[in-house]
Amino acid sequence: MSSQTIIFFGAVTLLAFCYGHSPAQQQTTQQTIQWYERFFRDKQTSAENDLKQAVADLDEAVDAHDATAEAMASKTLGLIHLTRTHDYEKAMDFFIRSLSIEDSLSLKQDQVYTYLAMAHVFEEAGDPYKSLELLEQAHALNDQFRDVDLLVLILNKLGETNASIGRIDAAFENYETVLSYKDDVEDARHEAAALLNIAHLYTDQGKYEKALETHKEALRIRREIRDKKNEALSLNDIGELYRLMKNEEKALANHVVALEIRQALGDKRDLAESFNNIGVLYFQQKNFERSIANLLLGLAAARDAQAREQIRRSYDYLSQCYSALGDYQKALAYKDDFVLINDFIQNEKTEQRLLATQNRYVMDQKQSQIERLDAIRAEREKELQAQKQFRNFLVALIALAAVIVLLTLYLYIVKRRSNKVLQVANARVQQQNLQLQELNATKDKFFSIISHDLKGPLNSFTSFSGLLINHTDSLSKDEIKMLAKDLDKSLKNLFALLENLLEWSRSQTGSIEFKPERFDLPALLQQNKELLQAQAQNKKITLESQYADALTINAHRHSVNTVVRNLISNAIKFTPEGGTIVLGMKQSDDKVIVSIRDNGVGMPPEVVQKLFRIDTKYSTKGTADEKGTGLGLILCKEFIEKNGGRIWVESEVGKGSVFSFALPYVGEYAAVTQ
Repeated sequence: MSSQTIIFFGAVTLLAFCYGHSPAQQQTTQQTIQWYERFFRDKQTSAENDLKQAVADLDEAVDAHDATAEAMASKTLGLIHLTRTHDYEKAMDFFIRSLSIEDSLSLKQDQVYTYLAMAHVFEEAGDPYKSLELLEQAHALNDQFRDVDLLVLILNKLGETNASIGRIDAAFENYETVLSYKDDVEDARHEAAALLNIAHLYTDQGKYEKALETHKEALRIRREIRDKKNEALSLNDIGELYRLMKNEEKALANHVVALEIRQALGDKRDLAESFNNIGVLYFQQKNFERSIANLLLGLAAARDAQAREQIRRSYDYLSQCYSALGDYQKALAYKDDFVLINDFIQNEKTEQRLLATQNRYVMDQKQSQIERLDAIRAEREKELQAQKQFRNFLVALIALAAVIVLLTLYLYIVKRRSNKVLQVANARVQQQNLQLQELNATKDKFFSIISHDLKGPLNSFTSFSGLLINHTDSLSKDEIKMLAKDLDKSLKNLFALLENLLEWSRSQTGSIEFKPERFDLPALLQQNKELLQAQAQNKKITLESQYADALTINAHRHSVNTVVRNLISNAIKFTPEGGTIVLGMKQSDDKVIVSIRDNGVGMPPEVVQKLFRIDTKYSTKGTADEKGTGLGLILCKEFIEKNGGRIWVESEVGKGSVFSFALPYVGEYAAVTQ
């Protein structure tokens, strides 16, 4: 079977594409949209088998020198990596390859799907603004051939992305435009989706009556087209809306109908949601027995589907129900289960935020490739336009020989001006490239720090847990206690690294608003002294204070608190047993100077020069073999400078170190009144 005749288009498989022709040429737009959306909806087949088949098809297309088939095979591989393996870097590589070929062949309709897929990658990587930019490019490209079915798909995605970043008016406009084309599109699912999204926006604004009216219209359409899964979704949303409107009878009726549909479909995750929604309604009616019965069914379905959010919800309300019935033993048991899964979910979210940071870094590197392709396409279009103009000029020049000299002179002047503009632009681009190279070098250094320091504690966890699992019977209590202490030490080090990483990430992405407030600086020092007192006592270290009773400054309290905590923790780490750490503070003219002095190991001058710098990696063990992250002092410098201050260190080997920072002074000494 040749590459021009291979078609994978069925409900069982994800690999649905036609080699030799673009989807727009061999299929209707609706078929192509269904082909594209199936990757995000049907995930029952083996990803490994699909990848093998897609790779084989790509190799066949390359061997046959069929560029169109190669572009489609590349896009298919990208979609599989996006939706099945979640390897966004590989997905983007295949999409860029497909886009390059499609651009060279002027397959504009195929390019729209590639831009949609790349927008989805950036959405998954946590960059909705770049996703929005790619969706706008798909929208602009579709305007060139104005396919209405494809247009409503793009507009629905634009609405969802605009809503996610708070551009509510723009989202409404996108959805209303979709509805304006309802008589022109073949698939009513797009109209129903737009109505559902509008209803959600109305609900968020507290406009419940409008939301209810819109939800019912979406439900009507879904019943007409026999879309059972989304019919149940609409009924569920209507039930939740009636609950918000305090109409519990209608809320229960809609949730029960949604449950019956979902039982017929057999989707465990949706079943868990419906059972829990019904359980919550009975709980609010104080019918605790029925609430428990439904919550237990929801818990069982959620466990089968591994739907952690629904499991957490079941545990929460089961605990409250048993508590209301006076069965405190079961209430406590479910409360403990709730706390455990809640902690698990929060840890998972922390890991997802770290992964999102890494994904955004990778996607930023891919962005330059996309921009180069866009620049090449724009340049090609300019060249084609220039050629067209040149032909028109030739016709005019042949007819009007007398104008040749004037036109030549005009073009010469324009060219000179353009060259000057290009020279200035090139110089600016070169300068920006140098700045970007420096920023990328800094990022690479930073992520090398993170990857190195994360590996250490995790390796320790693996070693210690292996010992505990394989040699439990042969270990004494003292040995087990020693392993537990080592595990605790590694865990605390990993926690400190992640905490500093998240703080640094928030500051770099602008998530922290450094809004100053007036607060008592000595009180903040005292709070951190008390917080770290136990850590100091473990090493028999004395913490002393040398500062006035009260001193008010105007700064960002949280960031200053983070700096003080890091500096005191470092001092404890590098001070031997029996040592002393002195917390000092003084006011000098227009600034306040805080110092943390220790009589620990100290540092030579060459080490001091490496501190506070992200482009160098320096970390050493403490006096009790505590591991450093190399990130805390970088975070301290970042936060102090954000508050308009500066930080420095004085140190001598064997005599200790003094870490100091200065902040602008705006307060006055005053007696403590509380």
